Amino acid sequence: MTAQIVIKDTELEAPINFLVRSEDKPRVDIPEQGQGLTERSGQFEKRITPIKDARANASKFSLDQNGFSFHQHQTGVVDFLDEVQVEGLYYPEVKVLIKEVTGAEKVHIFDHTIRIEDDKKRDIASVRAPVEVAHNDYTDKSGPQRIRDLFDAKEAKDWLSRRYAVVNIWRSIGGPAITAPLAVCDSSTMQSEDFIPTDLVYKDRVGEIAQIGFSIGQRWYYFSEMARDEALLIKCYDSAEDGRARFTAHTAFTNPRAPVGAPPRESVEVRTLIAF
Repeated sequence: MTAQIVIKDTELEAPINFLVRSEDKPRVDIPEQGQGLTERSGQFEKRITPIKDARANASKFSLDQNGFSFHQHQTGVVDFLDEVQVEGLYYPEVKVLIKEVTGAEKVHIFDHTIRIEDDKKRDIASVRAPVEVAHNDYTDKSGPQRIRDLFDAKEAKDWLSRRYAVVNIWRSIGGPAITAPLAVCDSSTMQSEDFIPTDLVYKDRVGEIAQIGFSIGQRWYYFSEMARDEALLIKCYDSAEDGRARFTAHTAFTNPRAPVGAPPRESVEVRTLIAF
């Protein structure tokens, strides 16, 4: 039996948006960056949820046990809105960190997303807003499909013959993330039925994510005031079915303790495929 992690740090209560379970498969329509808002089908419920600050106990959490891990991580990137800097400098930094943390033999970065909370600045930069709906980026269907989409048949076969995973790395790129921090749910406290498969509809393809239904045992955490030199790794898929964490629910949330005038959140998430 896994020992329960006891957090002796602060806790807040904030609304988290959960999908209400139904017989119809839900759908999320994703516009191109800077081209409008995401549209979601289905019914959602906003639940006031305890969210514990795990900063003082960060070392107790791991990707394989809980689905997330927190790290000090310096970056040489000056401007994360500069694609050249992100791909030329940050991607190699991410690969080094991912290999160090996971022991993966291969790391393939396949995209990144900038999210800016401030409406005006977001529109100017043509980037996305934080997602305030509990979700996980991949499912048993879309995890292996992502490999087939990214690689030719021979290379995909090699990836699919190994244990592989999708790991995201999230960080604040402005000041500390205060107004809309990222909450993550301890994977060991979730039930399989909490993950609700959802069509993710782009202009040129249809993928699948999981939106999250509420259950009483879920334990949510965040790391207060995440700074530019800190990173949160989130496991969104793992092909291994041996008891380790495979999926990790996460969401932005409105921090009720954010002081008036706190700078709006700006963040970057990089998505990686790793193989062992």
